[in-house]
Amino acid sequence: MSVSSLGAGAGVLTQTVIDQLKAADTKAIITPIDNKITLQKQKDSALSLLSSLLTTFKSNVSSLGDTSLYQQRSVSGNTSSVSVTANSGVAVQSFSISDTLMAQNNVQESGSFAATTNSVATGSGTLSLSVGGVAYSIDYTASTTLDDLKDSINSIAGGSVKASTLQVGANDYRLVLNSVKTGADQTITLTDSASGTLDTKLLAYDATTNPTGMQEIQAARDATFKYNGISMTRSSNTITDIVPGMTLNLLENSGSANISIEQDTQAISDAMSSFVSSYNTLTSQLTSMTTTDVEGGTIGIFNGDNSINSITREINRLVTSVSSSGYSLPQFGIDLSETGTMSFNSTTFLAKFKEDPSASEAFFAGTTTTDSYNNTITTDGLFTSMNTLMARYTDTNGIINTLTTGSATELKALNANRTKSQALLDARYEAMAARFTQYDTIMNKLTNSFSSLLTQINAYSNGKN
Repeated sequence: MSVSSLGAGAGVLTQTVIDQLKAADTKAIITPIDNKITLQKQKDSALSLLSSLLTTFKSNVSSLGDTSLYQQRSVSGNTSSVSVTANSGVAVQSFSISDTLMAQNNVQESGSFAATTNSVATGSGTLSLSVGGVAYSIDYTASTTLDDLKDSINSIAGGSVKASTLQVGANDYRLVLNSVKTGADQTITLTDSASGTLDTKLLAYDATTNPTGMQEIQAARDATFKYNGISMTRSSNTITDIVPGMTLNLLENSGSANISIEQDTQAISDAMSSFVSSYNTLTSQLTSMTTTDVEGGTIGIFNGDNSINSITREINRLVTSVSSSGYSLPQFGIDLSETGTMSFNSTTFLAKFKEDPSASEAFFAGTTTTDSYNNTITTDGLFTSMNTLMARYTDTNGIINTLTTGSATELKALNANRTKSQALLDARYEAMAARFTQYDTIMNKLTNSFSSLLTQINAYSNGKN
């Protein structure tokens, strides 16, 4: 609805004037709410960023407070002939491996067949295949081909023996059998049933009685080697029963290696470096969010919020603490500058840690002991204490989640208030425009009536003259 003018044609009230009045009320009523909404959205974004940074920081802290980090092992001394891997917690140790002879699987090759479609028997029977102390029965008939026999062996005994056909030359095909496992007990033997008619090229070779029979291409063999000078025998080249959690792999014959299993201090150093990096990122953002720069004209989004202001203070209380054993982070090459930036010297860290790994681990991750009454006593380390502190902020019911929920509630209320205030303002000026339009119509009628009356008066007055 638009008002053209009001006031006997004098233009006292127009739509422009109404729009100006509404704009003034909007600035006084709506704009302050919009400013609060903008600020609340900024707080929401800041809380989201802070939550992410705190979660990352807690993850780094948790890693350094986890005893499994200190159980990681590194292995040195591996060669092309001997390889060793060690699981977490394996005892730190050194040993030698020498005079390696690798375990072998058994390989058997049949006599020559003109084609893989050739029959392997003239009648029915059963082939008995034995390997590793287990016998498998494979039935055949006069129509069973070399390919059929291969497939039957793989189907029935495939977990222990792999069968394949190999073309050696023109019209020369062989059945090749490989034992799946290595070891001296993996020799493959084939025997025919008492009344069987299996082709003798598939039975054991004998220089006199069966010169075209199945021959051994590679003998089954155990692995032998010396462990710290002690002769050992195993059926596999992958050996896991010498030291719990350690795997020894024999890769070549006549091999040797001097192996050293040590605590993986580099992994601990890397975790500490990540901690320092996430600390600097977190505290830098916290400073920006909570500090007011009068000269620069900037105010931190959480300036004056004690819940946020306390985060850096509480972290630094732990960072600068000294343990009952006299340990502190600066001794490990972790220092705070005057501006609050943390630095890390990995060389200093590794040197200090290796002086007494157990005491260093206790300082970082704490200890768990059992007293004479079988009670478990847990003493927190620096990073287990810091992890507990971070949980107060990052857990589901933690401070940051509470602040985030409160911020979302506040933003919802502000949006609702804005919607209500805008609706009231719009209704007020719609009603005002409607009323003044009615007044405008009345005034126009009065003006027209007055003009008509004035004409009549003027006409009467002119007539008298």
